[in-house]
Amino acid sequence: MAESAVENREPVATVAKVPSRITAAQVIAVLLAIFALSYAQGLLAPLLVAVLASVALAPLVRVLSKVVPRALASAIVVIGIAGLIGLIAYSLSGEASAFSKRLPSIVREVRTAIVSASPRQGLIRQLQQAITELEKTTASPAPTNVTPVTIVEPVDVQQQLMSWARTLGNYLAQAILMLFLIYFLLASGDLFKNKLVKLSGDRLSQRKVTLQMIDEITSKIGRFVFYQAWSGALVGVITWLCFRWIGVSYAALWGVAAGVMNCIPYFGPTLIMAASAAAALIQFRSLAMMALVASVSLAVTALEGFLLAPMMLGQAARVNTVAVFVSFMFWGWLWGSLGLVIAVPVMMIVKTVADRVESLSALSELLGERERRSPGSAS
Repeated sequence: MAESAVENREPVATVAKVPSRITAAQVIAVLLAIFALSYAQGLLAPLLVAVLASVALAPLVRVLSKVVPRALASAIVVIGIAGLIGLIAYSLSGEASAFSKRLPSIVREVRTAIVSASPRQGLIRQLQQAITELEKTTASPAPTNVTPVTIVEPVDVQQQLMSWARTLGNYLAQAILMLFLIYFLLASGDLFKNKLVKLSGDRLSQRKVTLQMIDEITSKIGRFVFYQAWSGALVGVITWLCFRWIGVSYAALWGVAAGVMNCIPYFGPTLIMAASAAAALIQFRSLAMMALVASVSLAVTALEGFLLAPMMLGQAARVNTVAVFVSFMFWGWLWGSLGLVIAVPVMMIVKTVADRVESLSALSELLGERERRSPGSAS
């Protein structure tokens, strides 16, 4: 009887290996790390940007160092980049000043267009009228022999100018410190790379894996940042030429804005397309011109994103779209607009490290663009 029961028993299915549970200490460590990143944003954000910039500029310094000493080559590259940015800013200062003077009238035109587009008197005006009627019915009757007095608060122009000057001074100081940091990182060469390899372990296999991981990270990040720089310049120039041909006002400013915002995938081009379409509607008062400007902006960014990026980057950023979007959400929430700029490079670094470290294989599978096949799976 027992033997027949054993014979009729079905084979037990093999249970997949489930990762160990996440402990409370790990959750607390992650939360503390997020808090530390948010608290130290003023220090970590410029440091990370400087590291990414130095990685992107390292090949150019390496080429120049064959002719001049590395310290001089680093200085030439940093001063050249800073001078180019300053020259562009100076050449656009007149147009930017004219745009800033016209900005209040543009805001009033947009507000008027929104209110006039509403049915009848517009929803905003109806709400204001209802609030005014309620205030009239609930307010107590004012004495007839009292003269109304309007109190006008004085605007301290000097204090406002000092506040703007302090803000501008802080930005300039951070930019200067970042330039010096980029210079020192470029001038140091492979110093920190050799130190990281030496600290990775005593065995040759550990140092070899660390060296391969650092080379892969620097190659991917350098390629990505360099591509973002020249593709942003290309998008800016084409947008400027197209908008100037159409007749859009402040075409040069739109070109600079399109080139800068192109560094933020998805969000940047969408924002430029919407803003340029609204500006075209205000300027030309025509839906056809608005559609034309929006189509040109969309065509330029689509050409760069769907044609040039896959050809030039290749396997440099093979991270699935959901992971990239979640990275945008996280770093944008944590560090704002700067977080949106560094979201993709940080995700690429995490993916490269996860590919090389065996204990992070689950994270590598989660971030990967394609599903890995297990060794025992059918082909």
